[in-house]
Amino acid sequence: MSRYSQAAIDHLFDYLLILVVRHVVASGLVNDGVLGGLADPRLAKALTAMHEQPRHSWTLDDLAEVAGMSRTRFATHFRACVGRTPIDYLTRWRMTIARDLLAAGKPVKTVADSVGYDSAAAFSRVFARVTGEAPRQVKQRLR
Repeated sequence: MSRYSQAAIDHLFDYLLILVVRHVVASGLVNDGVLGGLADPRLAKALTAMHEQPRHSWTLDDLAEVAGMSRTRFATHFRACVGRTPIDYLTRWRMTIARDLLAAGKPVKTVADSVGYDSAAAFSRVFARVTGEAPRQVKQRLR
């Protein structure tokens, strides 16, 4: 198979996945979690911002502003729809990205910077708290 054929198949799969997700959300089959959050146009803006810019130093105020909601309303609505606080969701998203970068062999300092941490030590503490493993352990295990 040529690389052009593979690229076409990859794009087709992406398109089909988007259609399936849109259908699931539009038909109300999922009411909570990330898909539930994406079903809400205001929360979708904040979730998209977090996913597109995980390195950004997001605050609750920033995310509420992106969503066009008051801070309190945003925090309450986000937790009700997604099942986590916005900052907890962001932290877990960052650790998911970090795990992938560590598995690819990236240095801990580089990973920390890529997911919005000023120091490798601060990142390592959060990573260990969220995942139950130190970044170096994950890096060694996944390589």
